[in-house]
Amino acid sequence: MRLNSSTVEMSPRDLGRKITLPKKLTEQLSELIGIILGDGHLGLYPGITKKGHRFVRSNIVVSGHSKEIKYLKYVMELFKKLFNLEMVHRKDHGENAVILKAHSKGILQFLNKVCEVPINDKSGIITIPSIIKKSTSKNKFSFLRGLCDTDFSICFKKKTKKGHTYPVIKAAFKSKKLVEDLEKLYSELGFKYCVLYNERRYDKRYRECKYINTIYLNGKNNLLKWIDRVGFSNSKFKKKVGKWQKEGFCPPGY
Repeated sequence: MRLNSSTVEMSPRDLGRKITLPKKLTEQLSELIGIILGDGHLGLYPGITKKGHRFVRSNIVVSGHSKEIKYLKYVMELFKKLFNLEMVHRKDHGENAVILKAHSKGILQFLNKVCEVPINDKSGIITIPSIIKKSTSKNKFSFLRGLCDTDFSICFKKKTKKGHTYPVIKAAFKSKKLVEDLEKLYSELGFKYCVLYNERRYDKRYRECKYINTIYLNGKNNLLKWIDRVGFSNSKFKKKVGKWQKEGFCPPGY
């Protein structure tokens, strides 16, 4: 699928750094869109220079954990291949928080206007972008991989005396529309799911109750299909699934 970037404005600094914008929706770009929708952020921040000139800083951020350095390096390489720009890696607020950050007016506008990633607070309004919905199955699988690697969880429940053998792929979001879109995408791609809307949960971090929408892929067949068609780029999931494939179970905390 060819992409129309005619409304994207590149800054003089973007041009000076020879930033490039993808001309087609590829598997790599689809995965990055999933990554940013999962644990990323596009932000516009106004400021004033020392000489009193006003400006707006365009931030592209991906958040992660200090234990996921290998995966974050993978994201940095993916971003570099797509835009010819290095992301900066640094520790964030919190003991184990790590962020990747890039500043670019052109890339932010491209991700927002062309790839349909919301700017600033996206948690309650994100959906699967229409360019993903209209694209090939391979692009849809890549998008799911990026979203899963950053914002899903995988566990193995103890349903029999054999131990923690029953796989569950779980995705929980504030955005009801995103879960509705995942329902349609899972059905289209042949996954069997169950869903729970408007679940009331207490958030310890903010000391308040929130409503969450959750979609589950349960059982061996779903996981084997995911491994075959979607896969994982994040080693924390590869490790868990590898343990289960080799020994038939995976204990909590592995």
